[in-house]
Order: sequence, then structure tokens, then C-alpha cells
Amino acid sequence: MQQRLSWNKPTFAIVLLAFIWNLILVIGVVFNAHFALTRAAGGQFTAFPLGIRVLYFFMTLMIFFQVWIFKLIFHADTVHPDWIVRAFFYVGVAGVLMNAISRSNSERWNSIPAAVIVWAFWYFGIKRNPELQ
Repeated sequence: MQQRLSWNKPTFAIVLLAFIWNLILVIGVVFNAHFALTRAAGGQFTAFPLGIRVLYFFMTLMIFFQVWIFKLIFHADTVHPDWIVRAFFYVGVAGVLMNAISRSNSERWNSIPAAVIVWAFWYFGIKRNPELQ
């Protein structure tokens, strides 16, 4: 496990930074932070409605779960249920597309860290795991 991490420290750091960006952004929406207004939910709000803030709270929990699952697959540990990696990959692809077609220029930039995370789930979780192919 240690050797695998030392081989991929830059990759792990880049994926970790992408997760950190996502967490900062969704937590910013939950707390109605000014910096998140143009970067989330289409960039259309001057203040996030309660419903969107609640939705983003649950997205925050999901991202923490993704980080934990990514840590498991990166270290080649067993993930149960095994379909969760594929689910995160497909949901991530949808997230990349939604960010990329946003009306907000600032939100379109979010597709870059989202794509990094999608790639990480594909490469470390699906491609390197023959059971998921």
C-alpha cells in the first residue's frame, strides 16, 4: 500500500485538491457564501433558497463519502457494495456535463475538478479493478 501511494503522490494530490474544491464550493452554498453565488446552481441566485442549501448539504455528505471510497480504491482496499464505484463514475459524468453546459461562466470552470474526480474513479476504481469491468 505504501509503495502504491509513493508512486502516485502527484495524482493523489491533484484528486484531493479537486475534492477540496468541490467541498469548499458545496459548503459555500450551504452557508450562502458570496463566492459561491456565481459558481453553483446556474449562477442565477443573489441568495441561495433554503431548498438548494439543503440539497447542497446532502451533496456535501456525498462528497465526503466519495473521498472515503476513493481512498479505499486508491489503496486497493475492498469497496462494498462494489457497484458504488460505477455509480460515482456515472453520476460524476453527469455532473461534468451539467457544469460544462451551465449559463454561468464561473460554474463551467467547475467541470475541470469534477472531470478529475470522474477520471480518478474510472482509472483507479473501474479500469484497475477487473471485477468492475
